[in-house]
Amino acid sequence: MNLAFWVLWGAVGWCGTPWRRWPPPPDPDPWWWRVIGVVGGLIGGWVYSTVWKEAGGDTALYAAATSLGALIGSVIVQDIAGMARGASRPG
Repeated sequence: MNLAFWVLWGAVGWCGTPWRRWPPPPDPDPWWWRVIGVVGGLIGGWVYSTVWKEAGGDTALYAAATSLGALIGSVIVQDIAGMARGASRPG
């Protein structure tokens, strides 16, 4: 596992912030909500790569698969943080 995977997982976590509801809330997402997404993305990508070690490698398919783990980790961690705050979404 190299630095490129960690950067990829962080970027997927940043982009994994849930979409806004319609109509959108008046305030933009707070910056710390994106940071929670990045942390969740790093955790999800790391967990995926740890659980499925035999599929490891530096291939594009492995990067895509771990990105899916990062996205799922990001959404789960943000949902847990939202439940801890008492809200389902930021704003």
